[in-house]
Amino acid sequence: MNYRFKNFISSANENKASFDSSIEGVRSSLDAMMASTSNRATPNASTTGWLRGSLSYPWVLICSLVPSLKELF
Repeated sequence: MNYRFKNFISSANENKASFDSSIEGVRSSLDAMMASTSNRATPNASTTGWLRGSLSYPWVLICSLVPSLKELF
């Protein structure tokens, strides 16, 4: 094989090993952080910030207002 090709392969293997070790470091630090945190996040009910119920979706208001505005003009 060509020397440059062998050098390229060895460099790629070193970079992969470095990447794998950095991923393991991130994984271990995240695990340690999650173990030290006693408060778990709980998902909140999704809200849109509009009215409650079925009128909370903007498309309901748009679909009801656009035809009435179209008749006026």
